[in-house]
Amino acid sequence: MSQSPHPLNTCIGRVRLPGLAGLLLALAGCGALTDVRSFSTPYSTPPGGETVRLRVISDGMVRGVPRSDCVDFRLPGAGVVVAARDGYANRNGESLGMAAPQTPAVPGTRTEVLVPAGQPMAFHYLGNQCYNLFSFVPKAGMDYQLEASGMYKCAVMLKQAPLGLKEYAAAPLKDSKLCRVTDNL
Repeated sequence: MSQSPHPLNTCIGRVRLPGLAGLLLALAGCGALTDVRSFSTPYSTPPGGETVRLRVISDGMVRGVPRSDCVDFRLPGAGVVVAARDGYANRNGESLGMAAPQTPAVPGTRTEVLVPAGQPMAFHYLGNQCYNLFSFVPKAGMDYQLEASGMYKCAVMLKQAPLGLKEYAAAPLKDSKLCRVTDNL
């Protein structure tokens, strides 16, 4: 009887490692595809329900996720609100006629969008040296201004004013997170 020059388990071992590596790569690719989509899809206001106006000013990119307190770019309406650099989907330069605040103008790319009132809204700010996840629940009858800057320090600030007024006051933001840990792959 002759013996096989290579034991059977050697061949199986070689198949397992590439197969496992391929599976891991495919799973990581799912997260990467979501990231690509989140850069190439502009934010859209979900249909139905009451909305409020939100002005976003940033030196980086701000992506929004309506009706969620965590960041998941697979959700309806999720996408880029404003992007300071070319090459990304965005809503830059849109105006809804919001009153300008009495404080000095904040530098950065700006836009005005509608967001659902009374429901959480999650955001992701990506600046030169910043990565922030945060959320808030907009109240009906208010205008909001979100400022995201990483120029001198990494900072995100939310201001609110009664509808049509120019006197904005600081409003609280909550820390947020990714809805799915696998989105970080």
